[in-house]
Amino acid sequence: MKSGSQSKVLPVSTMLIVTISVSLLASSCALEKYQAKPLNTAQSSAKLLNKYATSADFEAYLIKQGYDASKLPLKEWGLNELTLCALYYNPKLDVAKAQLAFANAVMNSAGQGQTPTLGGHVAHSNLANGDKNPWAFGLNVEIPIETGNKRQIKIEEAQHLAEAARIDVADVAWQLHSQIAKDLLRYHENIALQKQLTNELSNQDELVKILEKRVQLGALSKTELDAAKLVQQKTHFSLDSEQAKSTEIRAALASDVGLTSEKFNEFTLKPLNVDASIAQQAALLSPPDTKNLQEKALLNRLDIRRSLEKYAAAEAKIKLEVAKQIPDISLNPGFAFEFGDSIWSLGFTSLLNLLNKNQTLIAEAAQLREIEGAQFEELQAKIIGNLSQSLAVYQASLQNIKQLQLQQATQLQYSQKLQHQFDAGLIDRLELTQNGLNTVLLEQQLLNARFNNLNAALAIEDVMQHPLFDDFSMPTTITAGANADAGLIHE
Repeated sequence: MKSGSQSKVLPVSTMLIVTISVSLLASSCALEKYQAKPLNTAQSSAKLLNKYATSADFEAYLIKQGYDASKLPLKEWGLNELTLCALYYNPKLDVAKAQLAFANAVMNSAGQGQTPTLGGHVAHSNLANGDKNPWAFGLNVEIPIETGNKRQIKIEEAQHLAEAARIDVADVAWQLHSQIAKDLLRYHENIALQKQLTNELSNQDELVKILEKRVQLGALSKTELDAAKLVQQKTHFSLDSEQAKSTEIRAALASDVGLTSEKFNEFTLKPLNVDASIAQQAALLSPPDTKNLQEKALLNRLDIRRSLEKYAAAEAKIKLEVAKQIPDISLNPGFAFEFGDSIWSLGFTSLLNLLNKNQTLIAEAAQLREIEGAQFEELQAKIIGNLSQSLAVYQASLQNIKQLQLQQATQLQYSQKLQHQFDAGLIDRLELTQNGLNTVLLEQQLLNARFNNLNAALAIEDVMQHPLFDDFSMPTTITAGANADAGLIHE
Protein backbone atom coordinates (compact mmCIF):
# COMPACT_ATOMS: atom_id res chain seq x y z
CA MET A 1 0.00 0.00 0.00
CA LYS A 2 2.83 2.40 0.87
CA SER A 3 4.73 1.51 -2.22
CA GLY A 4 1.67 2.26 -4.30
CA SER A 5 1.33 5.59 -2.59
CA GLN A 6 4.99 6.36 -3.14
CA SER A 7 4.64 5.52 -6.81
CA LYS A 8 1.86 8.07 -7.10
CA VAL A 9 3.85 10.76 -5.31
CA LEU A 10 6.78 10.77 -7.69
CA PRO A 11 4.92 11.76 -10.86
CA VAL A 12 3.09 14.56 -9.05
CA SER A 13 6.19 15.97 -7.38
CA THR A 14 8.17 15.61 -10.56
CA MET A 15 5.46 17.42 -12.51
CA LEU A 16 5.38 20.23 -9.94
CA ILE A 17 9.13 20.69 -9.86
CA VAL A 18 9.43 20.56 -13.63
CA THR A 19 6.59 23.04 -14.09
CA ILE A 20 8.08 25.53 -11.64
CA SER A 21 11.56 25.09 -13.10
CA VAL A 22 10.34 25.63 -16.66
CA SER A 23 8.36 28.68 -15.60
CA LEU A 24 11.34 30.22 -13.81
CA LEU A 25 13.64 29.40 -16.73
CA ALA A 26 11.25 30.96 -19.24
CA SER A 27 10.91 34.04 -17.09
CA SER A 28 14.66 34.46 -16.75
CA CYS A 29 15.15 34.13 -20.52
CA ALA A 30 12.67 36.95 -21.18
CA LEU A 31 14.22 39.41 -18.75
CA GLU A 32 15.55 42.70 -20.07
CA LYS A 33 19.02 43.48 -18.81
CA TYR A 34 19.75 46.89 -17.36
CA GLN A 35 22.01 48.99 -19.51
CA ALA A 36 23.57 52.07 -17.96
CA LYS A 37 23.64 55.23 -20.07
CA PRO A 38 25.38 57.99 -18.08
CA LEU A 39 25.47 61.52 -19.49
CA ASN A 40 28.86 62.50 -20.84
CA THR A 41 29.13 66.28 -20.66
CA ALA A 42 32.32 66.42 -22.71
CA GLN A 43 30.83 64.27 -25.47
CA SER A 44 27.61 66.32 -25.42
CA SER A 45 29.54 69.58 -25.69
CA ALA A 46 31.62 68.25 -28.57
CA LYS A 47 28.43 67.17 -30.35
CA LEU A 48 26.96 70.66 -30.05
CA LEU A 49 30.13 72.38 -31.20
CA ASN A 50 30.68 70.09 -34.20
CA LYS A 51 27.37 70.79 -35.93
CA TYR A 52 27.82 72.47 -39.29
CA ALA A 53 25.55 73.11 -42.24
CA THR A 54 27.84 71.67 -44.92
CA SER A 55 27.98 68.19 -43.43
CA ALA A 56 27.19 65.29 -45.76
CA ASP A 57 24.33 64.15 -43.51
CA PHE A 58 22.64 67.54 -43.53
CA GLU A 59 23.04 67.93 -47.28
CA ALA A 60 21.49 64.49 -47.73
CA TYR A 61 18.61 65.75 -45.58
CA LEU A 62 18.22 68.81 -47.84
CA ILE A 63 18.17 66.56 -50.91
CA LYS A 64 15.43 64.53 -49.24
CA GLN A 65 13.44 67.76 -48.90
CA GLY A 66 13.71 68.44 -52.64
CA TYR A 67 16.91 70.49 -53.00
CA ASP A 68 19.09 69.98 -56.05
CA ALA A 69 22.28 68.14 -55.12
CA SER A 70 24.23 70.06 -57.79
CA LYS A 71 23.43 73.35 -56.00
CA LEU A 72 24.79 72.21 -52.66
CA PRO A 73 26.32 73.53 -50.51
CA LEU A 74 23.87 76.43 -50.44
CA LYS A 75 25.23 79.79 -51.49
CA GLU A 76 22.45 81.82 -49.84
CA TRP A 77 20.17 81.01 -46.92
CA GLY A 78 16.57 82.13 -46.60
CA LEU A 79 13.78 81.33 -44.15
CA ASN A 80 13.04 77.85 -45.48
CA GLU A 81 16.69 76.79 -45.47
CA LEU A 82 17.22 78.11 -41.95
CA THR A 83 14.06 76.35 -40.79
CA LEU A 84 15.25 73.03 -42.18
CA CYS A 85 18.59 73.56 -40.45
CA ALA A 86 16.74 74.11 -37.17
CA LEU A 87 14.63 70.99 -37.72
CA TYR A 88 17.83 69.03 -38.18
CA TYR A 89 20.03 70.53 -35.47
CA ASN A 90 18.00 72.39 -32.81
CA PRO A 91 17.93 70.30 -29.59
CA LYS A 92 14.41 71.48 -28.70
CA LEU A 93 13.06 68.94 -31.15
CA ASP A 94 15.01 66.16 -29.45
CA VAL A 95 13.09 66.88 -26.24
CA ALA A 96 9.73 66.84 -28.04
CA LYS A 97 10.60 63.62 -29.88
CA ALA A 98 11.70 61.95 -26.62
CA GLN A 99 8.34 62.89 -25.09
CA LEU A 100 6.60 61.46 -28.15
CA ALA A 101 8.56 58.20 -27.81
CA PHE A 102 7.49 58.02 -24.17
CA ALA A 103 3.84 58.57 -25.14
CA ASN A 104 4.13 55.78 -27.73
CA ALA A 105 5.63 53.47 -25.11
CA VAL A 106 2.71 54.23 -22.79
CA MET A 107 0.31 53.45 -25.64
CA ASN A 108 2.01 50.10 -26.25
CA SER A 109 1.91 49.18 -22.58
CA ALA A 110 -1.78 50.13 -22.40
CA GLY A 111 -2.56 47.31 -24.83
CA GLN A 112 -0.92 44.65 -22.70
CA GLY A 113 -3.24 42.46 -20.68
CA GLN A 114 -2.69 41.53 -17.08
CA THR A 115 -0.16 38.74 -16.68
CA PRO A 116 -1.33 35.36 -15.28
CA THR A 117 0.41 34.28 -12.09
CA LEU A 118 1.65 30.84 -11.09
CA GLY A 119 1.77 29.64 -7.49
CA GLY A 120 2.63 26.46 -5.66
CA HIS A 121 3.22 25.05 -2.21
CA VAL A 122 4.74 22.01 -0.54
CA ALA A 123 3.99 20.63 2.94
CA HIS A 124 4.98 17.68 5.14
CA SER A 125 2.87 15.91 7.75
CA ASN A 126 3.87 13.76 10.75
CA LEU A 127 1.08 11.29 9.80
CA ALA A 128 -0.60 11.86 13.19
CA ASN A 129 -4.02 11.78 11.53
CA GLY A 130 -3.36 8.58 9.65
CA ASP A 131 -2.58 10.26 6.33
CA LYS A 132 -1.64 7.97 3.47
CA ASN A 133 1.39 10.08 2.61
CA PRO A 134 3.37 12.66 4.57
CA TRP A 135 3.79 15.00 1.55
CA ALA A 136 1.45 17.55 0.07
CA PHE A 137 2.08 19.46 -3.19
CA GLY A 138 -0.04 22.17 -4.80
CA LEU A 139 0.00 24.13 -8.05
CA ASN A 140 -2.43 26.91 -8.96
CA VAL A 141 -2.72 29.49 -11.75
CA GLU A 142 -4.45 32.87 -11.52
CA ILE A 143 -5.81 34.11 -14.85
CA PRO A 144 -7.06 37.72 -14.74
CA ILE A 145 -9.92 38.67 -17.06
CA GLU A 146 -10.69 42.32 -17.75
CA THR A 147 -14.36 43.08 -18.17
CA GLY A 148 -16.18 45.98 -19.76
CA ASN A 149 -13.70 46.40 -22.65
CA LYS A 150 -11.29 48.20 -20.30
CA ARG A 151 -8.15 47.32 -22.24
CA GLN A 152 -9.48 48.83 -25.47
CA ILE A 153 -10.53 51.97 -23.60
CA LYS A 154 -7.02 52.28 -22.11
CA ILE A 155 -5.59 51.96 -25.60
CA GLU A 156 -7.98 54.64 -26.85
CA GLU A 157 -6.94 57.06 -24.09
CA ALA A 158 -3.23 56.40 -24.69
CA GLN A 159 -3.67 56.90 -28.45
CA HIS A 160 -5.17 60.35 -27.94
CA LEU A 161 -2.37 61.34 -25.55
CA ALA A 162 0.24 60.01 -28.01
CA GLU A 163 -1.39 62.02 -30.79
CA ALA A 164 -1.21 65.11 -28.55
CA ALA A 165 2.52 64.43 -28.05
CA ARG A 166 2.95 64.06 -31.81
CA ILE A 167 1.27 67.42 -32.31
CA ASP A 168 3.69 68.85 -29.73
CA VAL A 169 6.55 67.88 -32.04
CA ALA A 170 4.95 69.76 -34.94
CA ASP A 171 4.25 72.68 -32.59
CA VAL A 172 7.92 72.91 -31.62
CA ALA A 173 8.80 72.87 -35.33
CA TRP A 174 6.38 75.73 -35.97
CA GLN A 175 7.70 77.74 -33.03
CA LEU A 176 11.23 77.34 -34.39
CA HIS A 177 10.08 78.57 -37.79
CA SER A 178 8.23 81.50 -36.25
CA GLN A 179 11.21 82.60 -34.15
CA ILE A 180 13.56 82.33 -37.13
CA ALA A 181 11.17 84.43 -39.24
CA LYS A 182 11.06 87.15 -36.58
CA ASP A 183 14.83 87.20 -36.04
CA LEU A 184 15.47 87.13 -39.79
CA LEU A 185 13.19 90.13 -40.25
CA ARG A 186 15.02 91.90 -37.40
CA TYR A 187 18.26 91.21 -39.28
CA HIS A 188 17.00 92.71 -42.55
CA GLU A 189 15.55 95.72 -40.71
CA ASN A 190 18.87 96.22 -38.94
CA ILE A 191 20.81 96.18 -42.24
CA ALA A 192 18.36 98.60 -43.88
CA LEU A 193 18.42 100.94 -40.89
CA GLN A 194 22.23 101.02 -40.92
CA LYS A 195 22.11 102.18 -44.53
CA GLN A 196 19.56 104.86 -43.67
CA LEU A 197 21.59 106.08 -40.69
CA THR A 198 24.72 106.19 -42.84
CA ASN A 199 22.87 108.40 -45.35
CA GLU A 200 21.56 110.58 -42.54
CA LEU A 201 25.04 110.91 -41.06
CA SER A 202 26.44 111.87 -44.46
CA ASN A 203 23.90 114.69 -44.74
CA GLN A 204 24.60 115.82 -41.19
CA ASP A 205 28.35 115.84 -41.83
CA GLU A 206 27.81 118.07 -44.84
CA LEU A 207 25.47 120.30 -42.84
CA VAL A 208 28.00 120.66 -40.00
CA LYS A 209 30.75 121.61 -42.48
CA ILE A 210 28.56 124.34 -43.95
CA LEU A 211 27.65 125.66 -40.51
CA GLU A 212 31.33 125.62 -39.41
CA LYS A 213 32.28 127.79 -42.38
CA ARG A 214 29.51 130.24 -41.57
CA VAL A 215 30.57 130.43 -37.94
CA GLN A 216 34.17 131.11 -39.04
CA LEU A 217 32.89 133.91 -41.28
CA GLY A 218 30.77 135.30 -38.45
CA ALA A 219 27.56 134.76 -40.40
CA LEU A 220 26.10 132.29 -37.85
CA SER A 221 26.08 131.87 -34.10
CA LYS A 222 27.94 128.95 -32.54
CA THR A 223 24.69 127.84 -30.84
CA GLU A 224 23.22 126.56 -34.10
CA LEU A 225 26.45 124.74 -34.88
CA ASP A 226 26.49 123.07 -31.45
CA ALA A 227 22.88 121.95 -31.91
CA ALA A 228 23.76 120.41 -35.30
CA LYS A 229 26.79 118.65 -33.83
CA LEU A 230 24.64 117.23 -31.01
CA VAL A 231 22.25 115.73 -33.55
CA GLN A 232 25.28 114.40 -35.46
CA GLN A 233 26.59 112.70 -32.30
CA LYS A 234 23.18 111.11 -31.64
CA THR A 235 23.13 109.71 -35.15
CA HIS A 236 26.66 108.36 -34.68
CA PHE A 237 25.51 106.67 -31.49
CA SER A 238 22.43 105.20 -33.20
CA LEU A 239 24.55 103.84 -36.05
CA ASP A 240 27.06 102.29 -33.63
CA SER A 241 24.18 100.71 -31.68
CA GLU A 242 22.65 99.20 -34.81
CA GLN A 243 26.02 97.84 -35.92
CA ALA A 244 26.50 96.20 -32.51
CA LYS A 245 22.94 94.88 -32.63
CA SER A 246 23.75 93.13 -35.91
CA THR A 247 26.09 90.76 -34.08
CA GLU A 248 23.44 90.09 -31.45
CA ILE A 249 20.79 89.29 -34.06
CA ARG A 250 23.07 86.88 -35.91
CA ALA A 251 23.85 85.18 -32.60
CA ALA A 252 20.10 84.81 -31.98
CA LEU A 253 19.64 83.29 -35.45
CA ALA A 254 22.52 80.90 -34.78
CA SER A 255 20.80 79.77 -31.59
CA ASP A 256 17.50 79.37 -33.47
CA VAL A 257 19.00 77.00 -36.03
CA GLY A 258 21.07 75.09 -33.47
CA LEU A 259 24.55 76.13 -34.61
CA THR A 260 27.37 78.05 -32.99
CA SER A 261 27.83 81.71 -33.97
CA GLU A 262 31.12 80.84 -35.68
CA LYS A 263 29.43 78.25 -37.91
CA PHE A 264 26.44 80.50 -38.59
CA ASN A 265 28.60 83.46 -39.58
CA GLU A 266 29.74 81.40 -42.57
CA PHE A 267 26.21 81.81 -44.01
CA THR A 268 25.27 84.37 -46.61
CA LEU A 269 21.66 85.35 -45.98
CA LYS A 270 19.32 86.00 -48.88
CA PRO A 271 18.39 89.67 -49.42
CA LEU A 272 14.82 90.71 -48.74
CA ASN A 273 12.74 92.60 -51.29
CA VAL A 274 10.67 94.66 -48.85
CA ASP A 275 8.35 96.31 -51.38
CA ALA A 276 7.61 93.02 -53.16
CA SER A 277 6.81 91.32 -49.84
CA ILE A 278 4.47 94.12 -48.78
CA ALA A 279 2.69 94.04 -52.14
CA GLN A 280 2.25 90.27 -51.96
CA GLN A 281 0.86 90.44 -48.45
CA ALA A 282 -1.46 93.30 -49.31
CA ALA A 283 -2.88 91.26 -52.20
CA LEU A 284 -3.78 88.51 -49.73
CA LEU A 285 -4.95 90.60 -46.80
CA SER A 286 -6.43 93.81 -48.20
CA PRO A 287 -9.23 93.64 -47.41
CA PRO A 288 -8.89 90.54 -45.23
CA ASP A 289 -11.46 87.77 -45.37
CA THR A 290 -11.84 87.72 -41.60
CA LYS A 291 -14.35 84.86 -41.47
CA ASN A 292 -12.23 82.63 -43.71
CA LEU A 293 -9.08 83.39 -41.70
CA GLN A 294 -10.89 82.65 -38.45
CA GLU A 295 -12.09 79.30 -39.77
CA LYS A 296 -8.59 78.38 -40.92
CA ALA A 297 -7.09 79.38 -37.58
CA LEU A 298 -9.66 77.42 -35.58
CA LEU A 299 -9.15 74.34 -37.74
CA ASN A 300 -5.43 74.50 -38.39
CA ARG A 301 -3.76 75.66 -35.18
CA LEU A 302 -1.74 72.96 -33.49
CA ASP A 303 -2.86 73.89 -29.99
CA ILE A 304 -6.49 73.55 -31.13
CA ARG A 305 -5.79 70.04 -32.42
CA ARG A 306 -3.86 69.20 -29.25
CA SER A 307 -6.74 70.45 -27.10
CA LEU A 308 -9.16 68.26 -29.05
CA GLU A 309 -6.97 65.22 -28.43
CA LYS A 310 -6.75 65.97 -24.71
CA TYR A 311 -10.53 66.35 -24.57
CA ALA A 312 -10.92 63.00 -26.32
CA ALA A 313 -8.50 61.46 -23.81
CA ALA A 314 -10.65 62.87 -20.99
CA GLU A 315 -13.69 61.26 -22.63
CA ALA A 316 -11.88 57.93 -22.70
CA LYS A 317 -10.99 58.39 -19.02
CA ILE A 318 -14.69 58.68 -18.16
CA LYS A 319 -15.48 55.57 -20.19
CA LEU A 320 -12.76 53.69 -18.30
CA GLU A 321 -14.08 54.72 -14.90
CA VAL A 322 -17.62 53.79 -15.97
CA ALA A 323 -16.36 50.41 -17.16
CA LYS A 324 -14.70 49.86 -13.77
CA GLN A 325 -18.18 49.63 -12.24
CA ILE A 326 -18.06 46.04 -13.48
CA PRO A 327 -15.19 44.52 -11.52
CA ASP A 328 -12.54 42.37 -13.15
CA ILE A 329 -12.52 38.61 -12.57
CA SER A 330 -9.67 36.23 -11.84
CA LEU A 331 -9.99 32.51 -12.59
CA ASN A 332 -7.98 30.26 -10.25
CA PRO A 333 -7.60 26.69 -11.60
CA GLY A 334 -5.36 24.49 -9.49
CA PHE A 335 -4.20 20.95 -8.71
CA ALA A 336 -3.10 19.57 -5.37
CA PHE A 337 -1.79 16.25 -4.05
CA GLU A 338 -2.49 16.34 -0.34
CA PHE A 339 -1.22 13.52 1.86
CA GLY A 340 -2.21 10.88 -0.67
CA ASP A 341 -5.30 12.48 -2.21
CA SER A 342 -5.34 14.11 -5.69
CA ILE A 343 -7.50 17.25 -5.80
CA TRP A 344 -8.30 19.67 -8.60
CA SER A 345 -10.06 22.96 -8.08
CA LEU A 346 -11.48 25.92 -10.02
CA GLY A 347 -12.10 29.17 -8.23
CA PHE A 348 -12.59 32.83 -9.04
CA THR A 349 -12.07 36.15 -7.31
CA SER A 350 -13.57 39.57 -7.94
CA LEU A 351 -13.81 42.90 -6.17
CA LEU A 352 -17.10 43.58 -4.38
CA ASN A 353 -18.29 46.86 -5.85
CA LEU A 354 -21.92 46.90 -4.80
CA LEU A 355 -22.12 50.16 -2.85
CA ASN A 356 -19.68 52.70 -4.30
CA LYS A 357 -20.06 51.81 -7.99
CA ASN A 358 -16.92 53.94 -8.65
CA GLN A 359 -19.03 57.10 -8.54
CA THR A 360 -16.28 59.27 -7.01
CA LEU A 361 -13.74 58.51 -9.75
CA ILE A 362 -16.41 58.86 -12.44
CA ALA A 363 -17.25 62.32 -11.10
CA GLU A 364 -13.54 63.20 -11.01
CA ALA A 365 -13.07 62.14 -14.64
CA ALA A 366 -16.21 64.03 -15.68
CA GLN A 367 -14.85 67.18 -14.03
CA LEU A 368 -11.56 66.75 -15.90
CA ARG A 369 -13.56 66.62 -19.13
CA GLU A 370 -15.33 69.85 -18.14
CA ILE A 371 -11.97 71.52 -17.57
CA GLU A 372 -10.65 70.40 -20.96
CA GLY A 373 -13.85 71.61 -22.63
CA ALA A 374 -13.67 75.01 -20.92
CA GLN A 375 -9.99 75.37 -21.85
CA PHE A 376 -10.84 74.54 -25.47
CA GLU A 377 -13.49 77.24 -25.64
CA GLU A 378 -11.14 79.72 -23.95
CA LEU A 379 -8.45 78.89 -26.51
CA GLN A 380 -10.86 79.45 -29.40
CA ALA A 381 -11.94 82.81 -28.00
CA LYS A 382 -8.30 83.81 -27.47
CA ILE A 383 -7.39 82.89 -31.05
CA ILE A 384 -10.30 84.88 -32.48
CA GLY A 385 -9.35 87.87 -30.35
CA ASN A 386 -5.66 87.67 -31.27
CA LEU A 387 -6.50 87.34 -34.96
CA SER A 388 -8.82 90.36 -34.90
CA GLN A 389 -6.18 92.42 -33.11
CA SER A 390 -3.42 91.30 -35.49
CA LEU A 391 -5.55 92.16 -38.53
CA ALA A 392 -6.32 95.60 -37.08
CA VAL A 393 -2.63 96.28 -36.47
CA TYR A 394 -1.82 95.10 -40.00
CA GLN A 395 -4.44 97.36 -41.60
CA ALA A 396 -3.24 100.32 -39.54
CA SER A 397 0.37 99.71 -40.60
CA LEU A 398 -0.72 99.52 -44.23
CA GLN A 399 -2.53 102.85 -43.95
CA ASN A 400 0.53 104.37 -42.31
CA ILE A 401 2.67 103.29 -45.28
CA LYS A 402 0.23 104.89 -47.73
CA GLN A 403 0.22 108.17 -45.82
CA LEU A 404 4.01 108.27 -45.62
CA GLN A 405 4.27 107.44 -49.32
CA LEU A 406 2.08 110.45 -50.09
CA GLN A 407 4.34 112.60 -47.91
CA GLN A 408 7.36 111.16 -49.68
CA ALA A 409 5.90 112.04 -53.07
CA THR A 410 5.25 115.59 -51.89
CA GLN A 411 8.75 115.81 -50.44
CA LEU A 412 10.24 114.57 -53.71
CA GLN A 413 8.44 117.29 -55.65
CA TYR A 414 9.63 119.89 -53.16
CA SER A 415 13.22 118.60 -53.36
CA GLN A 416 13.16 118.84 -57.14
CA LYS A 417 11.87 122.41 -56.86
CA LEU A 418 14.66 123.35 -54.44
CA GLN A 419 17.27 121.75 -56.69
CA HIS A 420 16.08 123.89 -59.60
CA GLN A 421 16.23 126.97 -57.38
CA PHE A 422 19.74 126.04 -56.22
CA ASP A 423 20.87 125.53 -59.80
CA ALA A 424 19.46 128.95 -60.61
CA GLY A 425 21.27 130.51 -57.66
CA LEU A 426 18.08 131.42 -55.81
CA ILE A 427 18.90 129.44 -52.64
CA ASP A 428 22.15 128.43 -50.97
CA ARG A 429 23.58 125.00 -50.22
CA LEU A 430 22.52 125.15 -46.57
CA GLU A 431 18.84 125.14 -47.41
CA LEU A 432 19.33 122.37 -49.98
CA THR A 433 21.29 120.24 -47.48
CA GLN A 434 18.70 120.73 -44.74
CA ASN A 435 16.00 119.61 -47.14
CA GLY A 436 18.07 116.55 -48.05
CA LEU A 437 18.29 115.71 -44.37
CA ASN A 438 14.50 116.03 -44.06
CA THR A 439 14.12 113.65 -47.02
CA VAL A 440 16.37 111.08 -45.35
CA LEU A 441 14.42 111.32 -42.07
CA LEU A 442 11.15 110.79 -43.95
CA GLU A 443 12.67 107.75 -45.66
CA GLN A 444 13.56 106.38 -42.23
CA GLN A 445 9.96 106.79 -41.09
CA LEU A 446 8.77 104.99 -44.20
CA LEU A 447 11.32 102.21 -43.66
CA ASN A 448 10.12 101.78 -40.08
CA ALA A 449 6.50 101.68 -41.28
CA ARG A 450 7.33 99.04 -43.89
CA PHE A 451 8.99 96.73 -41.39
CA ASN A 452 6.14 97.31 -38.94
CA ASN A 453 3.86 96.08 -41.71
CA LEU A 454 5.99 92.98 -42.30
CA ASN A 455 6.03 92.26 -38.57
CA ALA A 456 2.25 92.67 -38.43
CA ALA A 457 1.91 90.18 -41.29
CA LEU A 458 4.14 87.73 -39.41
CA ALA A 459 1.92 88.16 -36.36
CA ILE A 460 -1.10 87.13 -38.45
CA GLU A 461 0.77 84.10 -39.75
CA ASP A 462 1.77 83.21 -36.20
CA VAL A 463 -1.83 83.39 -35.00
CA MET A 464 -2.87 81.21 -37.93
CA GLN A 465 0.08 78.83 -37.42
CA HIS A 466 -0.03 78.50 -41.17
CA PRO A 467 2.34 79.92 -43.82
CA LEU A 468 0.60 82.69 -45.76
CA PHE A 469 3.42 84.40 -47.65
CA ASP A 470 6.14 83.09 -49.96
CA ASP A 471 8.90 85.20 -48.42
CA PHE A 472 8.02 84.01 -44.95
CA SER A 473 6.84 80.47 -45.35
CA MET A 474 8.03 77.06 -44.32
CA PRO A 475 7.19 73.72 -45.94
CA THR A 476 3.45 73.36 -45.44
CA THR A 477 3.79 69.71 -44.44
CA ILE A 478 5.01 70.91 -41.04
CA THR A 479 1.42 71.81 -40.16
CA ALA A 480 -0.45 69.61 -42.62
CA GLY A 481 -1.06 66.91 -40.04
CA ALA A 482 0.21 65.25 -36.94
CA ASN A 483 2.04 62.56 -38.91
CA ALA A 484 3.60 64.97 -41.41
CA ASP A 485 6.49 65.90 -39.15
CA ALA A 486 8.19 62.57 -39.84
CA GLY A 487 9.37 63.72 -43.27
CA LEU A 488 10.82 67.01 -42.08
CA ILE A 489 12.12 66.33 -38.63
CA HIS A 490 15.43 64.54 -38.48
CA GLU A 491 15.25 61.16 -36.77
